[in-house]
Amino acid sequence: MSQFVDLARNLLALEINTVLKTGISAEKMPMAGDALIDLAQEYYVFLCEPLEVFGSRETAILAPWAGQISESFHWGLAPFVPPSDAARPNRYDPFFFSRDLPGNDPARGTTLKVFDDLREVASWLREMTDRTLDAARQPGATADVVSAAALIDRDTLPILMRIQRNSDQINDVLRRRGLDTVSYLRGMDEEVRRMPALKTADVVTIRKAWDVGTELVVMQSTIQIDGDVVTRLLKGRDTAGNSVMIGVHKDAVDVSFRYWSFLIDALGRFAGKAVNTLVGDTG
Repeated sequence: MSQFVDLARNLLALEINTVLKTGISAEKMPMAGDALIDLAQEYYVFLCEPLEVFGSRETAILAPWAGQISESFHWGLAPFVPPSDAARPNRYDPFFFSRDLPGNDPARGTTLKVFDDLREVASWLREMTDRTLDAARQPGATADVVSAAALIDRDTLPILMRIQRNSDQINDVLRRRGLDTVSYLRGMDEEVRRMPALKTADVVTIRKAWDVGTELVVMQSTIQIDGDVVTRLLKGRDTAGNSVMIGVHKDAVDVSFRYWSFLIDALGRFAGKAVNTLVGDTG
């Protein structure tokens, strides 16, 4: 019954995303454990590139100016050697770079710890990006800071937020299902990687995170069951040169809306008045 309730509530809104992707594998989501490994590896690889703005991946040493900015706040996990004057050396992890990929190296700990580390690195990177851009706009900005700011891709910021949010949601699933002590690794027993303890809503959470990954969402439309529609378009994409992409998104909305309407109609016929109770409508 609880899974039926989750299904009914998930149908209250329809969300359609159009993303930019450099390569399309056209594969179905694998078993849940493998999907978590895929996602952790994708997040890790994504985080490594913007981190190069602030220090050397090879030596795990922060640039002096970046060390000063990092010490100006006290949250997140910096995957570098702590500066000599670090107030909290334990918020630095120079081994983040040197270990094998998540899902390949058991030394990274449980899958819950893997996503917790990814979340904290994304949090640190977000704050470093904001503060570096702000510092570069100041009249007395040094050449190093200005040069670093010029290398920052502002499109990474919403993806960093997504990594934080999805990591929190995945870890919530792992805790609720008693899977917080498990390390999902490539080559583990298939039944373990299948994660049979998961409920339908848990799989939906993992699937959405796996589907979008670290791709850039350029258009998003949300349709509420009461008729409200919100469409968002990434700044800079509202040009004539993006007309094909906008048309693709419109077609996706049309197809999704028809399928969504069919599901709501089918659910209503199947459950009748019980649907109102399940979704909280007692009027």
